[in-house]
Amino acid sequence: CLLSAGAGGLQLERDEAEALFVVAVGCQAGSAAGYGCGAQDISTRLSSLIYGGTSVFAVIAGASGQYFTGWLLEQNGRDFTPMFALVVAVELAGLVAWNRWWDSERVFE
Repeated sequence: CLLSAGAGGLQLERDEAEALFVVAVGCQAGSAAGYGCGAQDISTRLSSLIYGGTSVFAVIAGASGQYFTGWLLEQNGRDFTPMFALVVAVELAGLVAWNRWWDSERVFE
């Protein structure tokens, strides 16, 4: 939705933008809840270590993402379209990787 709105020059009304934001936050909450349970599916005893270890990469990406976002916006004259395109590409790559490799079978005890 964001990519089509940004690339197509579509102007969203306040209520439409707010609705999209609320849906996005709701989807993120559902995603976070499912991911948190995934570590317990793999191992009940080591779930905290698995969750913590994988969270390190998320924190690094989040911290460096702020700098990269500012840099990309400055390079493109504060145009958000390339940023939204990059977000869509990363999200689609994550979706493909998740669906290809995720298995909730117990790996460790």
